[in-house]
Amino acid sequence: MKKYLKSFTVLAMVLSLSEVTAAQTRSSGGPLSPMQQSFNVHYYDINLRVAMNQQAISGHVDLYIIPDADTLTTIELDLGEEYRISYVETGGRLTGFRRAGDKLFVNLTDPPETGESFRIRVVYSGKPPVAVRPPWDGGFNWSKAPDGSHWVGVSCQGEGAKLWFPNMDHPSKRPDSASVSVTVPKPYVVASNGLLESVNDHGTGFHTYKWKTRYPIHTYNINISIAPYETYEKPMTLGDGSTMPVVFYVLPDDLDKAEGLVDMAIEMLTRLGKYYGQYPFSSEKFGIVQTDYLGMEHQTINAYGNRFNYTRINGEEFDWLLLHEMGHEWWGNKITVTDWADFWIHEGITTYTDALYLWDRFGPEAYHAKFDDYRRRISNSQPVVPGSDMTSAEVYNLDIYYKGAYFMHSLRYLLGDDVFFSALRAFATDESRTYSNYTSTSDIRSFFEQHTGTDLKAFFELYLYTTDLPQIKIEQDGAEQYQISIPNISFEIPMEVVTGTAVQRVVLGPVPVQVTSPGRPAVDPQNWYLKNGN
Repeated sequence: MKKYLKSFTVLAMVLSLSEVTAAQTRSSGGPLSPMQQSFNVHYYDINLRVAMNQQAISGHVDLYIIPDADTLTTIELDLGEEYRISYVETGGRLTGFRRAGDKLFVNLTDPPETGESFRIRVVYSGKPPVAVRPPWDGGFNWSKAPDGSHWVGVSCQGEGAKLWFPNMDHPSKRPDSASVSVTVPKPYVVASNGLLESVNDHGTGFHTYKWKTRYPIHTYNINISIAPYETYEKPMTLGDGSTMPVVFYVLPDDLDKAEGLVDMAIEMLTRLGKYYGQYPFSSEKFGIVQTDYLGMEHQTINAYGNRFNYTRINGEEFDWLLLHEMGHEWWGNKITVTDWADFWIHEGITTYTDALYLWDRFGPEAYHAKFDDYRRRISNSQPVVPGSDMTSAEVYNLDIYYKGAYFMHSLRYLLGDDVFFSALRAFATDESRTYSNYTSTSDIRSFFEQHTGTDLKAFFELYLYTTDLPQIKIEQDGAEQYQISIPNISFEIPMEVVTGTAVQRVVLGPVPVQVTSPGRPAVDPQNWYLKNGN
């Protein structure tokens, strides 16, 4: 089985850890300044012209802001220092501003009232950073399609959306909606988030695509891709009987492959829905857009650059990249964190989802083979949750994928399938933790504890907040008698113990447990846990 799974990997596998770290020259997140804590941007209206020959953008962004204090006199935004700002206006009047690196400070002469929405318009232009190694080194892809036409993409998860528009670059500062209007020469097509509201032909050889999403969205997930795309669409029938479009924006040369990928997407969405509830953005679309970089989980318009290189298991094919980015629609887009310290919830649970799909479709052997692969990739060099108020660069490493996924794998065994999957689905469908709400590692722990009646504090602490692993100790205590313990932990966890031909589920901890076995017993032979010794 393992030989069939070598090409099934999560997004970060194709780079070494050193390459991933080196790629991030900018980051997002970290502590919010007092100024940033005093307001929220609830809606972005982005209006840009993309000059593909010049590799430049120009236009304006309207930010609709709600202050949390009547004393708000300055708005602190994030925007790359590469851009020239023509002017900033609010309330129909020009207003003062200043720059400091990637920061933009806008003066408010008449402080608005608390809770009262007002608009700031930033008019700007410039050449965006070029993505050298996307999506890890973010920016614009100014690529060419096989027919020589322009092929433009944007990726900016680690660095933040300041790479192309003014915004609040922090995971806790999502708007409740956004619109994107992009003007390009005909016949180029612009794919973006949400629903296409209009295509306005200017009669000058240019047209403007206007997209809008009415769901809360991370600013790094607001996205555009531009190419002479063809559109392939199929309806998907959802569990409640309604239908949703599954849409693929594909290069003309690959249109013949579109139906196969869309059929895969519908099959995957159906399987994941069993575990996490209905696809989260069903009133808009599940979208895929072909890109010249590997991929990214842009909400309702997942970037796809796997070039139809499918993984084959038992004679059946699936696309690992499509699956991984799709999983983020639940874990990262619907369910999201306020602090990059908890980034593992986005990446680790999605990576767990990759393996869970194998379990559901191909069975336990494929699932366990995938975790054998994950285990070899874990460095355990720093805790999965290394602190608080972290930036994306401080947290981003391969363990948030693999050790995060392995934690969920272990939690599954600890709780048992019925309890684990019930709690997981309940969490993913809990209105108080989804969409406009946020979650955290401690929130997941408390939810699972309440749902299962199990104290999980020590288990979470061990695997997520430290680099310690259980040390299995086996000592012979007479003929066919063995003492098994885990002396370096202060709590108990169930593990499989093989004694001869029998397999027992034994609760192990610091106090030795005696078992009878004709030879040395094997502890946790299927590797449900990360551990040392046996």
